[in-house]
Amino acid sequence: MKKSIITLLLLVLCGICVAQTDDVGITFEFENGEIIEENSQEYYAFDIMAYASEVGTNFGSAMVYLNYNTVSFGSNIHSCDNITVEKGDLILGDLAQGIPLYDIVNIADNSSSCLAITTSYNFPTLQDEANELPDTAVQYLHIKIQIIDNSGYSGFSFNEYLMQGQQYHSDDITTYAPVIAIDVDNVILPISPSEPELSSYGILKSGPNPFDTHSECIELVLQASRPGELELDVFNIKGQLIRVLFKNVVQKDQLISLSWNGKDSKGNDLTPGVYFYSLIMNRKTEEIKKLILMK
Repeated sequence: MKKSIITLLLLVLCGICVAQTDDVGITFEFENGEIIEENSQEYYAFDIMAYASEVGTNFGSAMVYLNYNTVSFGSNIHSCDNITVEKGDLILGDLAQGIPLYDIVNIADNSSSCLAITTSYNFPTLQDEANELPDTAVQYLHIKIQIIDNSGYSGFSFNEYLMQGQQYHSDDITTYAPVIAIDVDNVILPISPSEPELSSYGILKSGPNPFDTHSECIELVLQASRPGELELDVFNIKGQLIRVLFKNVVQKDQLISLSWNGKDSKGNDLTPGVYFYSLIMNRKTEEIKKLILMK
């Protein structure tokens, strides 16, 4: 106890600033994902967007943790030089002297499948010079990652837990709270950018989405692309299997109509949030889609 009190007094006497939270939250999302080709190499490009729960704050330094599928993009993508990160509209701009307001100060492999990106606001003593964080989505970062294997899915998500307390106002003391980063970008990567997606097979209908289990069920219509075993599974945002909605042998072009009431395999109501359903044909994932369960 005495040691804690002495430490606190030293912080105060030395004038060290301790971070404080605000009641304005910040949300991060993915947008504008696309496959591009440069010099005969395929890349997946996308934007990380950000917005505040209310207007009136100026954006400061920040950090995001980005999870990805190592099968599609390889491991340790920064160390392997497989990624390009550029400033988005939110962190563009200079002072009158031409000095950048913001910099991308660090890109690092937090783990073999997670990337950490840090941006800084360079003038915390000039809080009003910083860009305002709006309450509608604005581009924060533009990212391009080389595709190593284009037969799988992208698997992008945020590590929301690590991002708490890492998003600052322009004073670089006050943090946004809460930090909401539950969005995912989990698309199937096609063989080439020009190849059209198969529209006549797979999950033909799924709705309503979002859906409220207190008043409705989600209706799904599937079509088999070939004969064999067809399976439709529901996963949570951590990738844990929640329920198997369908698993049976089917014929080519066979239609399957299903409904789901938002309960897990034990009949328990699921908590509101983001879930995914995965269509698997002969043990190969054909399609993954996101659904939102409301309160």
